[in-house]
Amino acid sequence: MTRIGAQLDNRDYEEEIEQIRRYEDFTTIDWIQDSIVERNRRIRNARAPYRGPRGEITPTWVWAQFWRFLRAGEPWLVISLVGIFIGMNAAIISIITEWLSDFKMGYCTDGWWLNSQFCCWEVESDEEFCPSWHLWSTATPARWLIYVVFAAIFSFVAAHLVRSMAKYAAGSGISEIKCILTGFIMQGFLGYATFFIKSLTLPLVIASGLSVGKEGPSVHVACCIGAIVASWFQRFSRSQGKMREIIVAASAAGVAVAFGSPIGGVLFSIEEMSQMFRIKTMWRSFVCALVATFTLSVMNPFRTGKLVLFQVTYNRDWHFFEIIFFIILGIFGGLYGAFVVKFNMQVAAFRRKHLAAHGVAEAVILATLTATIGYFNRFMRIDMTEMMSILFRECEGGGDHDNLCQMAVQWPMANSLLLATFIRTGLVVISYGAKVPAGIFVPSMAVGATFGRMVGIMVKAMYRAYPHSGIFAVCDPNVPCITPGTYAFLGAAAALSGVMRITVTVVVIMFELTGALTYILPTMIVILVTKAVGDFLGSRGIADEAIRFNGYPILENEDHGFNVSVSEVMKKDLDILFASGMLVSDIERLLATTNVKGFPIVASESSQTLVGYMGRTELRYVLDRAQNVGDISPDTPCAFTREPSDQEDFVLSDMTSGSALGVEEDVATELIETSATIDVLKLWPWVNQTPLTVSPLLPLEIVTQLFKRMGPRVILVEEHGSLKGLVTVKDVLRFNAAEQPIGDLHWDVGELEAILDVMWIWAVGIAETSMEWYRRLIRR
Repeated sequence: MTRIGAQLDNRDYEEEIEQIRRYEDFTTIDWIQDSIVERNRRIRNARAPYRGPRGEITPTWVWAQFWRFLRAGEPWLVISLVGIFIGMNAAIISIITEWLSDFKMGYCTDGWWLNSQFCCWEVESDEEFCPSWHLWSTATPARWLIYVVFAAIFSFVAAHLVRSMAKYAAGSGISEIKCILTGFIMQGFLGYATFFIKSLTLPLVIASGLSVGKEGPSVHVACCIGAIVASWFQRFSRSQGKMREIIVAASAAGVAVAFGSPIGGVLFSIEEMSQMFRIKTMWRSFVCALVATFTLSVMNPFRTGKLVLFQVTYNRDWHFFEIIFFIILGIFGGLYGAFVVKFNMQVAAFRRKHLAAHGVAEAVILATLTATIGYFNRFMRIDMTEMMSILFRECEGGGDHDNLCQMAVQWPMANSLLLATFIRTGLVVISYGAKVPAGIFVPSMAVGATFGRMVGIMVKAMYRAYPHSGIFAVCDPNVPCITPGTYAFLGAAAALSGVMRITVTVVVIMFELTGALTYILPTMIVILVTKAVGDFLGSRGIADEAIRFNGYPILENEDHGFNVSVSEVMKKDLDILFASGMLVSDIERLLATTNVKGFPIVASESSQTLVGYMGRTELRYVLDRAQNVGDISPDTPCAFTREPSDQEDFVLSDMTSGSALGVEEDVATELIETSATIDVLKLWPWVNQTPLTVSPLLPLEIVTQLFKRMGPRVILVEEHGSLKGLVTVKDVLRFNAAEQPIGDLHWDVGELEAILDVMWIWAVGIAETSMEWYRRLIRR
């Protein structure tokens, strides 16, 4: 390697390390601390009033039992409300999306608010003329121009609203929600503004024709609804753990209404969203998904009884010789997933480098390009969900849309499907990640559906050409042997599994979409082949890859410690508190000069014996309240350990280590009034005297597992009772990033990114030349 090349590699490496430093911007939830706070609340709530002296029932006892009954049903009330709102929101989005998509083509004279389906409700077939539906023009060039203009307008409005009102409404949101569920707070990501703007702009984006889907954003919107509704109830708003249980359940409901698959939604929340999943959370996810699906079914947005537009039912069985072609579909799904993930990350690197400040222009250009190209392909001109509903159907019973099943045009139809596959794949690569609400579920399924239908047409053509061949000997001549719609269905499953790297969820979703038990085995075969190809190529799901690319702080399953001990990663230069000998002024000075989230407590300056750990928030809270309600001064000594005399105090006698964490305001005030005096400020009720500790010789892999499974913010490192250091998730992530080969960190070193860079330089040069020529022309 040349010296200049080495310098470039080092500079790129430093840029990647700088991305890792962005972890410092996130606030981490200490799940152990949250559990302690919740435990203290349960203990206080368990101290219910007893009956009278002779066991008689008192009004206080009755009131306490009534409140206990209400509290027991509160989680299910919240879950039900969340499910109802998610179902209603999904129905409204579906109705608006259908109307906007059809509005690009024409309008209904019976009512401008009707889409083509409701306008032509009495028309029985697609080929029959509908007098109420008027196209914008009878001339093809004019219709094409109007189609493109509407696409550009829709994308502009959506991108502008996202940029100006809710930046977190852009993208899919699944990667960020996975990080939030592991314990990282992103302020505003699940807020009111994000919910309203994403719900409003999602139909506009889908109607613009961009090769993005609404299913991923639907999960984000559902999680917003879950967080908003849960925040109305104090039990959930003050507990991060319980709040995240609602968010997990909401994510299940989001997938359920997107695909009409409640069981698939529950499995998605287990397989993709949550690292640690409890049975209680699974039941809540199931109920939330069921309520949301029931609400969607009651609203019946398509007036067909279907929960989603591409639901289909198959009446024919499959044959064992078709497994050969099913394997081909699985191979395609694995290759498609690896291709899209790799090159989409390179496009994302280009977008971050050159287009960060041009999100609106990028969305408009992409929508215009997609509409310009897609209008002339029959499978790209219509909405992707409508296209899949057409490709999934059997040819008999109304499935022959636009001569799709006619033998005379089977090869031009196959060519059109192949062209749609390649064009859609390219558009997905460059569109996913634009600064608008954008998912990748349905676009990937659309790619797989066009490829699968093409394979199905080819297999059917082989059967018609050689009906007596040995491979087709099992076919009944009186029944259609090949159903091309099933190939489109299986191709969609393969592409979705390939890009998201989920398996069981896809099988169940596809089963719930068709209701056909006979096609579970083919679906499983296709998904297993897709997974095998993806594993062979070493690809990961696009959500996981986006987490790494964006520098989100989450420990993935493949993160490891490179066979080192925790002592090589831990921080040794610590800001600590002493159990005795510190004044209020010393603590104020320490808080003013540091920004750490907590402080280890040792016995004294001369002894590093570990006594406990106290969070910065608790320390700041107690000091502020003590100065307001207590008689303390800067010279007041502070005590972080319990004294024998505290046992004689009426208020402090019942307190244990950390028992003051999460107490109600009135209890905290009484406790601070007792512990804050001119002689001493007793801080030990807020001290965790049993923090999680490990030996410095413990392998880093084990420490990583502790972070994943127990969720502490910090793990203290001690040796024979003496404090040696501490380690956080950020330390582990930084170490992993520093130890990784440089090639593993780089997404922007690739062929596509280099081509886009050249095109960007060329376009900027043309723009500058044009502007200079225009200025000269004006001066003349």
